[in-house]
Amino acid sequence: MKITDRYILKEFIKFTILALICVVMIYNLIDLFEELSYFSRRRVNILTVFEYYTYLTPQAITLLLPVALILATFLVYGMMTRHRELYAYLSAGINLFRLFRGVLILGAISVLVLFSHREWIEIPFAQRLADLKYYKIEKRGKQENQKRRDIYYVGENGKIYFIREFESIGILRNFYVLQLDKNRKTTRRIDGAEARYQNGIWYGRDVFIRDFLGEATEKLTHYDSLPLLALTEKPEDFITEVRPIEETQTFDLYHYLKKMNRAGQKVNEEEVEFNFRFANAFIGLIVILLALPLSVQLRRGGVMLGLGLGLLFSFLYWGLIQVSKAFGYVGASNPFLSAWLPNFIFGLLAIYFFIRLRQ
Repeated sequence: MKITDRYILKEFIKFTILALICVVMIYNLIDLFEELSYFSRRRVNILTVFEYYTYLTPQAITLLLPVALILATFLVYGMMTRHRELYAYLSAGINLFRLFRGVLILGAISVLVLFSHREWIEIPFAQRLADLKYYKIEKRGKQENQKRRDIYYVGENGKIYFIREFESIGILRNFYVLQLDKNRKTTRRIDGAEARYQNGIWYGRDVFIRDFLGEATEKLTHYDSLPLLALTEKPEDFITEVRPIEETQTFDLYHYLKKMNRAGQKVNEEEVEFNFRFANAFIGLIVILLALPLSVQLRRGGVMLGLGLGLLFSFLYWGLIQVSKAFGYVGASNPFLSAWLPNFIFGLLAIYFFIRLRQ
């Protein structure tokens, strides 16, 4: 690596870290002002507040790292243009795109960094944040025998559970289970007054089984008691509430989508978010591609103008992401397109700026 590359990379990394620290601090301060009443009502001490923002910070980093990258790009190359360093390099016969190489490599690395950070740091911390709020701040305790009502649960192998009453010690009351085939048609329905979980098996009482053999044909069988071997779910499956998408890792989200799709359920929001996990990782690279050709064309006042442009593009990018995802949530557009459309638009815009720069 040449001295020029080391110099540019050193400056770029320095300004990226500084910009990231600044925008994350601003983000956390704004959130703190919004949550002050929440903390004060529950008499939360300073250490708990600090713990709260320790868990929240990875989320802020994922959101704001692209902002830091675009600001750093404008700062580094804007100052090089302002101080005529750029012209010195060009006069020495160094190609402009050669000066971009190191930052573009870092942009490519940011794809892996953003995805890995979200998967292995942000999501586990989001789970801890949710638990901190639920148990420590709001002081909701765990019960040995939890009771739930009106449970709708999608199980494995095409089973859908509807449970009127459930106890975590392993009791179902007034339930029925639908068995779906690959075409999402109901092939069997199991109704029961009660079922108890013993030694890894559900034992049903007052059970009716309907087998749907064909069009307008069904077989009904009644059992006073019956081991329900087809029900493979355990009591803890019904205890655990489905975590929000932001607290679910990509691999688990993928299996959840497969299970829900087999059951014929609409999961537009989850599909959009699954695709966005991958699209989001490329935002850092795209904003660098967008900023590079603009940053070297700024003249006097270029640094401040560059910072303004960086923030403007960041807000426009974020706004387009939210609008595009909203269309995907309601099923108005394809989940893949909803997640990737902002990247395609700003990627094409970056290509246009590079073509103009080359001309």
